[in-house]
Amino acid sequence: MSLRLDPVVTATYVVTLAAPIAAYVSIRLARARAHDRHRLVQAVLVVMGWLAVMSLELRIRFAGGSGVFVERAPPELIGWAHRLLAIHIAVAVTTYAVWSWLAVASWRRYGAQLPGRFSRRHRQLGTLVFGGLCFTAASATGIFAIAFVL
Repeated sequence: MSLRLDPVVTATYVVTLAAPIAAYVSIRLARARAHDRHRLVQAVLVVMGWLAVMSLELRIRFAGGSGVFVERAPPELIGWAHRLLAIHIAVAVTTYAVWSWLAVASWRRYGAQLPGRFSRRHRQLGTLVFGGLCFTAASATGIFAIAFVL
């Protein structure tokens, strides 16, 4: 079995896999009232995530479009790969949009309203983002396996 790896895709995949783990660590820091450290981890994580996604998007555009890597899949899996890719993109875009808004809003409110009355919404949206990061990592694993391993 030969792997058909792409370095930019692989680096983005590693960041995507690490994101839920780092987010979990960050959540634990917030629960331990280490809010400054939680804030730092989240800021670094969201910036790294965006850098990885933008690098991947550039790589995809230069390669010829969104389906170019999925077309590397075995012929019998291409249909499934396209459906999984569509779901993956929808969840990832939603997750990153909510996460980015939460990061900016929280950064601005820190010290004034956080921790405080904004905290309930912050926790709810943070839970949604964590779930989205987990799903994105799982769906990325499926896409990565179909496009580059199988």
